[in-house]
Amino acid sequence: MNYNAEDQYQNMVRAYEALRALATDVGRTAVIGDHAAGDAAKSFFIACYHLKDWLKKDSRIKRPNDVEDFISKSHALSLAADLCNSLKHAGLNKTPRSGMHLDQINDAYSLDISASTEPGFIKMTRNPSDGDTITISSSNRMGRPVATAKVVFTIGGEKHEVLDVAIQCVKDWDAFLAAQGIQFSKS
Repeated sequence: MNYNAEDQYQNMVRAYEALRALATDVGRTAVIGDHAAGDAAKSFFIACYHLKDWLKKDSRIKRPNDVEDFISKSHALSLAADLCNSLKHAGLNKTPRSGMHLDQINDAYSLDISASTEPGFIKMTRNPSDGDTITISSSNRMGRPVATAKVVFTIGGEKHEVLDVAIQCVKDWDAFLAAQGIQFSKS
């Protein structure tokens, strides 16, 4: 079978787009306790971190160890590695690349309720976990409410919004690829 690194890169980009979509508007119904944002975050970090395995086997990468070195030098990719491996192994068995262990993962919901919000827009499927946040605001705008579902992880006592780390991960991979003379399409 042909394992094309560009396929894995595009898988990462699609996972990023799914994560971004939830972080900007979840759609017609906001479900507090839904696992979509957490699942999207996990999918992104798995695709993002494991891009390294595909790149190390790509013939255009002259020194495969450069991939690992780059991850270790990138704060965002180091966080991605630690998050991915923490989730995969139920905690880290090795020294974390970022130098810090995963403390917790939380959901952060934001609801902007418009003047014309219909009943039933918000549903609660579970009680929030310790550290989860729900922010509700009201605006005079018309139309359906806007809700976001984000994931915040804490590593070494520092909080990181998943989408911010994901944005930087994609930028860092793009910089690595550019330095190698490689450009993958994002579709």
